[in-house]
Amino acid sequence: MRLGRAIGAGIIGGIIVVAAIGVAGWITRANADLCRLGGVILTGRMDAAGWLAGAVAQLVIAIIAAIIYAAIFEWVTRRAGPLIGLAIAVPHVIVAGLAIGFVPAWRLIDAGIGPPGAFMEYRGPWVLVTFVLAHLVFGALVGKLYGRAQHAPATAGYRWREISARP
Repeated sequence: MRLGRAIGAGIIGGIIVVAAIGVAGWITRANADLCRLGGVILTGRMDAAGWLAGAVAQLVIAIIAAIIYAAIFEWVTRRAGPLIGLAIAVPHVIVAGLAIGFVPAWRLIDAGIGPPGAFMEYRGPWVLVTFVLAHLVFGALVGKLYGRAQHAPATAGYRWREISARP
């Protein structure tokens, strides 16, 4: 497994997901900053230290997701690429969307922030669509940046069987 590539792809993909959802929240004036939400959930603080804790948590989650993608590339599909990453991203976005609906809301409510809901549905339709599309882009990007799988089947060993028609 190319662990360094997986970690790098996870960091880049995680930054893109956080930025895309943050921009969608900023445009629609919804509170969709994943780092702030994560920081409040983890620390109960809405200051810079809480945001930083949320940002670190988001990057750790993105790195773990990219390592899972890499394991699938190496031992399940035995190849990597943007389309395979996109295919893996479909169940990933379902799990991530449902998981964010189960975040503990009591710290958010204490801080005056409403819970995000599954797929961040309580932040509006544009944030929800951006959430889904950003995770699909994450998968395609991880597939592209990961490169060739090390456990790829040797194509040179396969030969077509010659079949000739009888006269």
